[in-house]
This record gives sequence, C-alpha cells and structure tokens, in this order.
Amino acid sequence: MLKTGTSRERHPVAWWKFVVSIILPTLLVLFISIGSIYAVIVPAFRQSLLESKREMIRELVNVAWSVLVLYEEQERSGKLSRDEAQQRALEEIEHLRYGRDGLDYFWISDLQPRLVMHPYSKELIGSDLSLFEDAGGKRLFMEIKEALIEADSGFIDYIWNKKYAELQDVPKLSFVKKFEPWGWVVGTGVFLDDVAAKTEHITRRLTRMIHIGVAVIAVLLVVTVLRSLAIERKRRSAEEALRHSRGKYKALAETAVDPVMMLHNGACIYVNKGMEDLLGYTAAELETMNVGHLAAEEGEPGGERPKDIWENAVHGYRYTVQQELSLRRKDGRRVDVTVSITRRDLGSQKVVVLTARDSSGVRRMEEELEESRGRFRLLADRLGIGMFRTTAKGGFRFIEANEAARQLLGDGTGKQALETDLLGLLDTAESRRELVETLQGQGVVKEQTLIITGGNGDTRTVSVSLVLVRDADGTPRYCDGLMEDISRRQQTETERENLIVELQTSLLFLNQPVRSTVTGFVSCLVNTPIKRAATLMDEAGSSAILVADDSGVMLGIVTDLVLRQRVLAGDVPLEAPVFRIMSAPLIAIQDSALIFEAVLLLQKHGVKHLVVQDANGGVTGVISNEELLDVHRYSSSFVIEQVRQADSVAVIAASLKRLPRIIKALIDCGAHADNITRVVTAISDTVLTRLIELAIGTNGEPPCAFAFISVGSEGRGEQTLVTDQDNAIIFADSADPQEVERSRAYFHRLGTTVCTWLDDVGYRFCSGKVMAMNPVWCQPLEVWKGYFSRWIGESGPEELMEISIFFDFRCIYGSQHLTEELRGQVSARAKNKKAFLYQMAQNTLLFKVPIDFFGKISVESSGEHANTFNIKHVMAQVVVYARILAIFHGLAAAGTLPRLDQLLDKGVLGKELHGELREAFNYLMQVRLRHQLRRIDSGQEPDNHVPLDELSPMEKDMLEKLFSQINQLRKRLSQVGEREIYF
Repeated sequence: MLKTGTSRERHPVAWWKFVVSIILPTLLVLFISIGSIYAVIVPAFRQSLLESKREMIRELVNVAWSVLVLYEEQERSGKLSRDEAQQRALEEIEHLRYGRDGLDYFWISDLQPRLVMHPYSKELIGSDLSLFEDAGGKRLFMEIKEALIEADSGFIDYIWNKKYAELQDVPKLSFVKKFEPWGWVVGTGVFLDDVAAKTEHITRRLTRMIHIGVAVIAVLLVVTVLRSLAIERKRRSAEEALRHSRGKYKALAETAVDPVMMLHNGACIYVNKGMEDLLGYTAAELETMNVGHLAAEEGEPGGERPKDIWENAVHGYRYTVQQELSLRRKDGRRVDVTVSITRRDLGSQKVVVLTARDSSGVRRMEEELEESRGRFRLLADRLGIGMFRTTAKGGFRFIEANEAARQLLGDGTGKQALETDLLGLLDTAESRRELVETLQGQGVVKEQTLIITGGNGDTRTVSVSLVLVRDADGTPRYCDGLMEDISRRQQTETERENLIVELQTSLLFLNQPVRSTVTGFVSCLVNTPIKRAATLMDEAGSSAILVADDSGVMLGIVTDLVLRQRVLAGDVPLEAPVFRIMSAPLIAIQDSALIFEAVLLLQKHGVKHLVVQDANGGVTGVISNEELLDVHRYSSSFVIEQVRQADSVAVIAASLKRLPRIIKALIDCGAHADNITRVVTAISDTVLTRLIELAIGTNGEPPCAFAFISVGSEGRGEQTLVTDQDNAIIFADSADPQEVERSRAYFHRLGTTVCTWLDDVGYRFCSGKVMAMNPVWCQPLEVWKGYFSRWIGESGPEELMEISIFFDFRCIYGSQHLTEELRGQVSARAKNKKAFLYQMAQNTLLFKVPIDFFGKISVESSGEHANTFNIKHVMAQVVVYARILAIFHGLAAAGTLPRLDQLLDKGVLGKELHGELREAFNYLMQVRLRHQLRRIDSGQEPDNHVPLDELSPMEKDMLEKLFSQINQLRKRLSQVGEREIYF
C-alpha cells in the first residue's frame, strides 16, 4: 500500500487550486462590499444631507413668502396701500432669523434685478445687480432672473464668502421664490461646507470599521484554510486506502441491486441473495453445479434457442441488447428473466457478471395494461366528452381523437376532423393567444370556455382542458385534452336567467297596489241619453262610464259590453236615459288593495270592471281586467320587442318610459345587480341598434365596414338610470385618401343622426362630447390604433382621466372584426406598460372612499350635495382595479364582473378576494339603482349622490363593512407598478 504522507507532494497544483478557491471568492466579496460602501453609501449619505438642507430652505422661504401674501391680501382688501403693505412686509421679513446662532437671514430683490431688502448689505439696496458676480465668477442675480422666467421658484448654487478664523469662499445653496403681484423675489441660503465635513467624518469612521472587519476576516480566513487543509489531507489518505481495496468488493457493490451471478470460465464463483431467491438454489449449490443447465430447452419457433443464448451469456459473449430468457428454478418451475452482461476485472482474472431481472411480472402488467387500454378506448368512444391528443408546438395539430371529439371538430359526421389544428378552430386571435400563454406558463388549461368553428362552418361553445406532457428532460412531447360541447347548456342557463328576470318582474307587478294602475274615470248623470254617454266614453278613450245621481253618488256602470248587448243587439233606443242599461250595484275595491286581489275579485263576481275607492270611500277611478292582466307590458322582453319593431323615434321614447318601473320591480323582488344591469344593457343596446338601423335608412348604406361602439359604463354593460351617451365609430381603413374622407363624412352624418335621436329618447348628450357625432371620435381603424398607442405611451394624468373610459369599449353594431383587431393592438401595447397602469391607478386614488377614521360613513359637509356621498366614486375603485388587471393580463372581457371571473379562472385573484369584490360591486349597484329610482319617483333627475337619511341602519352597517374592504383594495391600487402586479 502507498503511503498517504506523499500525497501532498504528488498533487501540488491541486493544493494551490484548493487554497485559491477559498481565498479568491472571499477577497472578491470583501472588495465588492468595501467598494459599495464608498461608491453607494457615502454618496447616498451626502445626498441625504443636501436634500434635508434643500427642504429646510424651501420651507423657510415659503414662510417668508406667506408674509408677502398676507400683506398683499390686505392691499387688495383696501386696508393698506401698496407702499404701506410692502413696507410692513419688508420690515417683518428683515427681522426674521434662523440657524444655530440666529444669523441666517432672508433677502428680497426684484426682477430687474435690484436689491429690495438685505439685513446686512444695506449699501446694495436699490442698486442694479445684473453684473454682480460671486467668488466663482457667476452672475448670481441674473441666473436667478433666468431661473424664474419659466418657474415660480428654484434652487441656485454659487460660491460665497464666509467668516471663520479668516474669510473663506464656501459653496452655498439658496432657494428663491417669485412673488408675482409685486414682482419681487424672496430668497435665503445655507452654506454647504458642513456637508463635506460630515461626509468626511462618516468616511473616516467607515474606514476604521472596514480595517477592523478586514483584520477579523483575515484571521477567520487563515483558520478556515488551515482546517480545510487538514481535512483535505485526511480525505486524500482515505482515497489512497480505498484505491487499494480488492476489485471484487467494488464489482459486487456496483451490481448488487438486482439478482447477480459472477462467473469465471463458465463456473459460478459468487451469487448474491437476490439470485438465490430467484432460482431457489443456495450459493454453495450454484458454485458446484453446471449453471448451463439452468436455461430452458425450448424457445419460440424460428428463433435462437434459450439454452444457446444462456451458454453465450455464461461464457461472456456480449449481446447488443438485453436477452429475454426462461430459467429453471430448483423446484422445477420456470421464471422469465431479462439477462444483461457486465465484464469486470477481479485482480488478474476476467469475470462475467450476469444480472437477471424477473420479467414475468412485467409481462403480466403489460398484458393487463393493453387490456385496460382497449377498455379505455371503448369507453372513450362511447363517452359524450371529446378526448384528443395534439402536438405540443405550432398550431397544436391533432394526432388522435375519440368519436365525440371528431363530431365536434368535423362537419358533424366526423369527417376531416383531424385535418386541422386546434388553434385554427378558435374564433379570435385573443382566444388563441390566451390558450397558448396559459399552456406554456402553467402547463395545464382547466375548463377554458372557447368558441370553435367546425368543419361545416357551425360555431360551438366548448369547454377545453389541456395538459402539456413533457419528456424527462422537460422537452414538450404532446398535449392530451378533453373537449365538451356546452353550447346548449350555456344557452339554457341564459334562457333560465332571462325567464327568472321576466317572472320576477311580472309577479312583482301583481303585488303592486291598485292605485299604481288607476288613470281616472268618466261619469254622467242617470238621465243622460245613452248616445251622449257613449260619446263621453269615446272622447275619454274609456271602456266604461260611471252613472251618478243628482247628488254625485255613483249608482252604476255602463261598459262597452253593456252597449253591445243591451243597445246594439237589444231594443233599447239611443235616446233612452242611461240608467235603463247600467249595471248595478257597483263592485268596488280599495286603492290600497293589491292587483292580484283585484283579479280575484273580478273572477269572483264575473265582471270585467271594478270601481276603485280611496280610504274615505271616494271614487278615484275604474280599472278593467285587461289592464290588470296585461303584466307582460312591464317585462323587459316586451320593451325590447317593441323597440325592435319601432318605426319611429317617438315609439322608442314611449317604450323606454317603462324602464324605471321594470328596474323598480326587479330591485323590490331582490334581483341580483348583474341581472338588473343585464336588463338595462339589453334594452339600451336594442335602442341603439334600432336607431342605427333607422339612421342608415335615412342616410343610405355605409360606404365600408364599420363598428358603432359604446365605451365607459355602457361599454362595460353597467349602465344605470343616470343615462348619458358614451359612444364612437370605427370604420375600415383605405389606401385612397379621398375614399377615407368620403367615409368620414358619411359616418359623421350617421353619428350625428344617431346621437341626436338618442338624446330625444332620453340618453342625454355627453358633457365631455365623447360621442360619435364628434369628428374626433369618428375615425378609421388606423387612427384609433394611433389614439390608443399615444394614450398608452404618452398621456399625462389629466388626459388619462378623460380617456380611460375608452379602454372599456364594446361593439354594439357592425363589424366585430374591427373591434377585435383594435383590442388585440391595445392588449399588446398596454400589457406591460408600468407607467401607464400606475397612472391609471393613481387617478382612481383621487376619489376617496367616504369612511372616517372610526369606520363610519362620512358625507360632504357643504355645497350642492351636502350630507351625501358619491357612490359612483366608490364603485370606481373596483371597476379600475378589474380594468388594470384585465389590461395587464390581456383579457378580452369589458365588464367588471366578467373581468373578475376571468381573473379568478386564471388564478390571478384568490376565491376570497374575488367573492368580496363581486359582493361589494353587486350591493353598491343595488344601492345606486335604488337611490336613482327614488329620485325619479320624486320627480327629480337621478344622480349618484346618496344621502344618509335614505339608508336604514342595516344598510349603513353593510356599507361601512364594504367601504372598509374597498379601502383595503385602495392599498392594492396604490401598489400597482410596485408590488401588486410587478414582481
């Protein structure tokens, strides 16, 4: 055995590498740390000192400047003349002092420049300072004048003399501020020599600390190197001893995992426990027997005999692949094995190591797996859910699919189902991009709703799940997926929700008091001729007339049915008095009774008219069964259908008058806010669509493709009863400038017509002129792309406040392709614009949540909206938060609630936060709509300023809880651009 003491001499280069690998990284870290102290910390300390001095003299000048403001206000109020005001201001500022010794002062000059006041250099007062230079040759007062031309204040640095033991020229920093009314400049300054002194002092202290630290590190480094060298010597000694161990043990250690047999010249010299268990022989038995007899005689027809294969393996002939054999156990049973050969050197001998793995279990597993695959394929073909496999690159071309998937992807018969790509089936570029990003980023897509186009051109809404399968090294191999047709289910859910809304509206109408439907009545005396009574009914447009005696007591009623049966079909002449045909006694009902009670009363008595009385028994009107049962006129579907069939603006305006009553019915029956806004949006969309159709009929067919879009709350589908217009027109591009101008002229006429009619039917003009009748918002697609590019890249806070509503656009009429192309461009431009999203969040933070320090609702204390809070500003926090995240993550949805749902699906929002935001938005929308309805009922214009006395104690408690949650949301908005969505 070699001596370990010589190992260091035989590996000098290794020892040097070992030492250098420890020392160099330590020194490198040390140098970087020391360098950062002098390059970062010391300059940062000096900059902090300078900033504190800047802030101090700025605030001091503001104090002196406020004195000028005070006396200038007295001049404007007439209490003092200008000379008196200026003199008093100069006297007061001249005696102002600050600093450790109370020697620092203020001075005043004008813009000529001339010195107006200086506490110490009085000889310069009134003199021209335009040529005055400091110790460095800088014309100080001229620089001040130039600095204040474009700004009201500024900092000036220069060299000034300061008395210590002797006169010294020292850097000085001054802050000057212009007082515009008098044309004065007030300023003060501080010397900066103490900054250099303090910086030098902290540098010296840091240097001493560094020296001490370096010494300690050096000692630790030496100790570490010495200990490491000792450990290295021991390790090399152990390696030297291990190198001289017998090769037999090394070979056995490397191959002892599976059953192992070691042979020399065809004879067994060693077996491990695994081989003993496999064959049933002991090691002693195998070492004394002819192992060639272990192989079975027969094999597969036409193949090499297993015995020959085993003999070749025993004598060490290497095969290019592993061999499948059957070996005989001691008990006579056969065992299927996979044999592999390894050659080893055991001292001076060449040995063969045979590793035999029992493959009988593997074969059974393969057979069972194949059976399972067959059953799985049969089950997959019978399922209604599509199962498929695609490539992992490009367009995700289909590799295989079950019958259900072929039906969905093909023409309905399964033909040509696999001759396309998955991405090629999707309807929009946005859907394709989102699918690819989710799959590449997360490796899985979970139940994503997509719209695909089959081989016959039909579109279907499907739910798709995909899993990206990778190799062991992480390389994507293929994608496995599931696809389910949810078109019918989605349609059924939509129809169910619409039906619920319709039933809620109609049923609530039956629970309204009778007085809500009474419109008055017509009456006549008992001796009035029948012909005259009929005339009165016709003039009043009434189907009934009440008959009264001379004292005004109502005795009976004459209806259209009575006239037909007793006059036209009977023998009573038209000149006879009306009492001869009247029906008596009258069937009456109180005006406080509910409509369904009136319906029951009609059915009970078999009549078609009821007399309505007030609490004192006075008659207030007559109501018919037709009026009571015509509840469908107060459903959204009736209004929408009436608008669709309207042939004039007047008919549309009349139909819209039912909208507040429909909304009131929905709110009173507890309908969810998103159902209510869906109704409002559906009606407003139908109105806009019909008006556009009428306008096209008036102005002629469009010269090119266009999209009439809504923006803001209507674009989000969140319109309330505070109705104004926010819309625009996008039309197709053209290479011909003349054609573009013709199109612009046409669409401007169209937009003007539509916007004017919208105002006529109740959607008032936008105060900010964001309407299609404004030429700025009636442009070709390329111009719109330029608008959004500029807004995203260059817009300031004020402009962004005005145009942020355009990021909630939605196509109401025309080409969806134009809006999809614009949305794709907006998503690409805005997705990672940190400054743009940050500014959008900061603008929203200008709207305060109306809650005080104690968690109670706070209201405006004065003004037009005293004792109210603006609920729209509160909801804006949720709206903008959803908008920012939707833009950042490239989502296509425009509405707040759909955006929140998509953010939940993508894992951006947690379930708890998603639920809180949805609850807050829905409840605030209900409160907002309820307040607007109260305003309409009282004959006032609806607004968003909710008074506290409108709220019940329970509603106040709920709002305080929601406001507190939204305050937490404001913290997230304040972190946009820092930690909230940028990591």
